[in-house]
Amino acid sequence: MKKIKTNSRVSLLGGSIIALTSFGLAERAHAVEGATGFYILGSRTSLGGIVAPPGTYTQQSFYYYEGSNGAEIVRNGKLELGVDAKALLGLASLLWVPTTDPIMGGRPYLSLTLPYGYKDVSADGTLTVPGGPVFRAERGDDSFTFGDPVVGGGIGWGQGPVFGSLNFLVNVPIGDYSDTRSSNIAFNRWAYDVTGAVTWMNPETGWQANFATGVTFNGENDDTDYDSGNELHVEASVGKAINEKVTLSLQGYYYKQITGDSGDGALLGDFEGEVSALGPAIAWNSDWNGTPVSFEARWFHEFEAKNRLEGDAVLFNITIPLGG
Repeated sequence: MKKIKTNSRVSLLGGSIIALTSFGLAERAHAVEGATGFYILGSRTSLGGIVAPPGTYTQQSFYYYEGSNGAEIVRNGKLELGVDAKALLGLASLLWVPTTDPIMGGRPYLSLTLPYGYKDVSADGTLTVPGGPVFRAERGDDSFTFGDPVVGGGIGWGQGPVFGSLNFLVNVPIGDYSDTRSSNIAFNRWAYDVTGAVTWMNPETGWQANFATGVTFNGENDDTDYDSGNELHVEASVGKAINEKVTLSLQGYYYKQITGDSGDGALLGDFEGEVSALGPAIAWNSDWNGTPVSFEARWFHEFEAKNRLEGDAVLFNITIPLGG
């Protein structure tokens, strides 16, 4: 398990004992509360600059993440604190691209996503008092629950080979949340994301390149008095269609928290985090009884994590048009 040194604002022996006895503090020993944001990293590595033609579409996504983090605090005593997390989430989305006159020269769209799924979080800690006893505590929490709905919208431009899009997401804090549960999927805070994306495609050679960057602006969780910092995310991929149905890609993302955590609940200080990831992706276009269906699988391996979980993520998407 990777060790991460905390900053000097982490309190002393008393704070270390709290960390052992409070699973909530263990969970918050990372960038932003709970070490996760509502924007799914890597979600715009493929065709992020393209807005679909007018119509209604449904997308079912499955997201699996498994990661861990460790921290070492040395002050009067020695605290070793580790967190392991697993999550299997479903995201049911509806996308509507209206038939309307261009807005700002582009094609608008609206979306709605409803998250649900299973999350398992465990923490363990060891406290060694100089010249004294050794204390150890473990705790775990898991649940199947519903997250906060996410409302989205945006505008897309371009007819090829270059496409661009400006995208907005809003996390609405009405999901199933409890401040005594560490395995929440809901965030219990308003959050907003603005992301711009560009896609280049060459239909003659099959090559494509994608780039997206955005910022997530987080509000405060009133139940925990935790105000998560704002987050920068950068995503990119390069791929090639090997035939009319299959496209292979190499993709990655970079994440960095650009403002610190704050509030009475941020017991470990600002704790700005950072992580990078790389991995392959495969997309497959099919036809079911005259209805085009798109499948895509993406795998990301994270590295160089700082104040954040580090692990592996898999994102699987199924997209089906419902009609005009």
